[in-house]
Amino acid sequence: MSAKALDPHEKGTERPLTPRQRRVLDLVVQGAGNKAIATDLGISEQAAKEHVSTLLRRFQVNGRAGLAEIGTRLQILGVTGADVDVSWLPYLFVAAPMGMQVFRGPDHRIVATNETARKAADRDVVGLPLREGYPLTADRIGPMLDRVLATGERHTEYEFGGMWMRDDKLQASYSDFVLQPIKASDGTVTGVVLFGSDVTERVLARRRAEQVSAEQLAIFDLMTEGVVVSDAKGRLLKVNEAGQRLTGLSNEKGERLNEDDRPFNLRDATGRPIPFPEVPLVRALAGETVPWAEYILFNTARGADVKVRLTATPIRANDGSVIGGVVVYRSVRAK
Repeated sequence: MSAKALDPHEKGTERPLTPRQRRVLDLVVQGAGNKAIATDLGISEQAAKEHVSTLLRRFQVNGRAGLAEIGTRLQILGVTGADVDVSWLPYLFVAAPMGMQVFRGPDHRIVATNETARKAADRDVVGLPLREGYPLTADRIGPMLDRVLATGERHTEYEFGGMWMRDDKLQASYSDFVLQPIKASDGTVTGVVLFGSDVTERVLARRRAEQVSAEQLAIFDLMTEGVVVSDAKGRLLKVNEAGQRLTGLSNEKGERLNEDDRPFNLRDATGRPIPFPEVPLVRALAGETVPWAEYILFNTARGADVKVRLTATPIRANDGSVIGGVVVYRSVRAK
């Protein structure tokens, strides 16, 4: 290639490529010969040859390999100039940290796969149709690829479950992936590229947390003390059964501590109204641990005052920031 190839979009050089020239360039990138180009455009093989020769002269390259490189730059970067540094292009596919695969044709033949995707397969799948390369997931992924080929619209999947290689062992795994159509200059969908990330550890960690949470909630409901849990903004996340009986609160998520509502008409043991900033949960959300003390609250479900002892404490993240609060109630029996 010469030191300065022309950019068809660059002012002061040649006019932009015509739609037919762009199509010829796309076909060269795909490896099509003159006969295939002629068939695609409905022209003679000699005319196809002349189109290719025109492009070779225009971009000052000696062969189809150089022309294919120009076409690839145009597809990826939108420019073709030789002064554009494209040394990073191999890393865009080959060494990308996410799995990438290219599918072509109605049988979704795998024509390319990068190193990350290759490690997830239990054998070499390049050259195989989807059904042979991935028989365990083909029935689910095949229709997605069909739809992308037919509509030209991108398709996204989250936490797609399947079997692939992790830690040198074929095992149940999960992936987020995007199916992106590959389009020629005339808009025709010529293939599909898959960009995927393994999210197995994220899914398994969340499921472990959900299991622990379910166990904790079951324990909460067995407690004889009332427990109310809120997020950092005072929205209720959990009120156990004892807490519902003592406070009259429901277990509806999203209820929020509100200064205008005078929470429970809360008073101290002498009957003095508690200002909103001194409400135990408000103090806990400010980072304070509130010691056990007696209070009087109005239970709206009963329509009556209830005497309780309660304590409150903040819930902190690993970095020490307050992400919620917990209030624990005990009923005070009349003497």
